[in-house]
Amino acid sequence: MNSLLLRRASSAILAILLFVYLGYQIYNAHYEPVQTETASYASTADTVQVNGTAVRKERPITAQANGVITYVVSDGGKVATGGKVAQIYANEQSTAAHQELENLDSQIAELQKLNTPGDTYAASPDSIGKQINRKLTEVLTDLNAGETVKLANARSDLLYLMNERQIVTNRSVNFSARIAALQAKRNTLAASGSAATGSITAPASGYFIRSTDGYESVFDYNNILTLSPAVLKEDLKKAPVPQSGAIGKICEDFNWYFTFVIPGNQVVKFRLGNKVTMNFPFASSEAVPAKVVAVNQPNKDSEAVVVLESNYMNSSIASMRNATAQIQIEEYTGIRVSQKAVHFATVTKTVKDKKGNKSTVKKEVNGVYAMHGSELVFEQIFPLLSTGDYVICDVDPPKDELMTASTVKLFDEVVIEGTDLYDGKVVK
Repeated sequence: MNSLLLRRASSAILAILLFVYLGYQIYNAHYEPVQTETASYASTADTVQVNGTAVRKERPITAQANGVITYVVSDGGKVATGGKVAQIYANEQSTAAHQELENLDSQIAELQKLNTPGDTYAASPDSIGKQINRKLTEVLTDLNAGETVKLANARSDLLYLMNERQIVTNRSVNFSARIAALQAKRNTLAASGSAATGSITAPASGYFIRSTDGYESVFDYNNILTLSPAVLKEDLKKAPVPQSGAIGKICEDFNWYFTFVIPGNQVVKFRLGNKVTMNFPFASSEAVPAKVVAVNQPNKDSEAVVVLESNYMNSSIASMRNATAQIQIEEYTGIRVSQKAVHFATVTKTVKDKKGNKSTVKKEVNGVYAMHGSELVFEQIFPLLSTGDYVICDVDPPKDELMTASTVKLFDEVVIEGTDLYDGKVVK
């Protein structure tokens, strides 16, 4: 009886030991003492989101118009002194007739161009097909961005290319009949008496903007570079009153400003003379180049006013006043590593002076542990930009500041998880 129990107990113990052994082998096969990530090359930008105000040297255009005003210059269009910005028509019917005449003239001109031998007949279907694809993409982009003026132009260009493709592929070679029909329609419309009864001209040269908002006289364009946070906030509280009889305005200076208030801890990001890029996600789809021309901070701990200068203009930006902007301050290019890989370590280095005398320097630096074969090597890093997830590191740091044999390099296997990490540790 005892012998049977002993054999059963022995078998149970052996089974348990075998199970533990197999589990240990499986654990060893899958266990990684450290987890690594490959260091990659990356470019990224330091971006600050702000709410700011556009300030321009604006001059309202006033006119007493007895009739319907039709603009002949789009928002952001350049005009010279005395240049026509709008025409006056007796009624809505005359206005609609004039617009239809302009549309007919545009169609006739395009068809006459297509009907004239020239580069069209030398073009290839593949080349025109690529242009059609690009223009179709442009149409969709403008449609999505709400760029109505650009959308109309892109649509017209797309129609022209599609007609050109018909000629090249011998599907249609003559638009004479269509041109004659359009000209007949135009002549009939012109004879109906849709001429303008007057016009409105620009009092000065510059950018033309169709709308006014009352802020034209609120912000002091000539003293914008000395603007303080308190004055800007006070100006924004004022109730703007648009000028009576204004049908638009002229921006007399092609340079305009975008100004905003930032916390004191962000002042260091904006240096005088630095070039930046402004993106207005709710106003325009285009990136706007600008330059930092003023950073006004009453004292070192207070908030500050930043003034950016630009001469870039389009229809959306021309009518913009208060807007949310993403300011791309600077682009950084270097080795990208995870924030989880960054550690601090005290490094000792032997240096020589000009006379060849050696001395020991000890310094705490931040760096990463990289796998070199089965050994961990601590490599000092020089961050250019840090975010919550990763660090962009300088690929060519100052030699006199480098405390380790080398800095992190492209394709290094950098440790992002592990315990008891130290330089020279052998990882099995």
